[in-house]
Amino acid sequence: MHKDLTVLKAIIDADYKRHMRKFEKLEKGKPIVFLGDSMIAYFPLSRLGLTNKVYNQGIPGDTTTGVLNRLEHVIRLEPKQVLIQIGLNDYMFTEHNSTDIYNQILKIHHILKSSIKDVDILIVNMTPINISHFKDQIFVKYRNLDDTDPLNELLKQDKDLKIIDLNKPIIDENHELNIELTKDGIHLNEKGYEIYYKLLEKRLVQ
Repeated sequence: MHKDLTVLKAIIDADYKRHMRKFEKLEKGKPIVFLGDSMIAYFPLSRLGLTNKVYNQGIPGDTTTGVLNRLEHVIRLEPKQVLIQIGLNDYMFTEHNSTDIYNQILKIHHILKSSIKDVDILIVNMTPINISHFKDQIFVKYRNLDDTDPLNELLKQDKDLKIIDLNKPIIDENHELNIELTKDGIHLNEKGYEIYYKLLEKRLVQ
């Protein structure tokens, strides 16, 4: 692993442990859990009026393996619905290919389905990056524009999964994340999250 990624991974690992301590203190009460990496962690719940109904269990830099290792903190909350967005960081921090990531997502889905009675699970597909304007950004420069295409196709073809297609409305004609919707080439800005929320709004449980 490149030196700068090794340093970043150490920072992310420390942050993972900090988030885990916070998740351990959560108590039952809200019907929805958002689960995943930074795209979930930075979701503006307060601005969108979701703080009373959603527990945010996003951790920046997390991978499918990290999520699998912390599902107990979702299960014990017994939510009615779980929204999952995870997998992009696997391309940077693991040896997983698209098929491996897909299988990891299936494991997450299966464990939650078999552990929480009548839970509804939504999975957000993988989103694009913008290399043209952010080629030196660390989360961009170790990624490829076509990384996620095979994974998104696998998710799309699986009729047992409920997929939210966030990729399509935020990708531009150059197959990159629309520059108007991002602050760093990978994460969404306020306008980007408004699009994200519009896709979810009618599908979130009350």
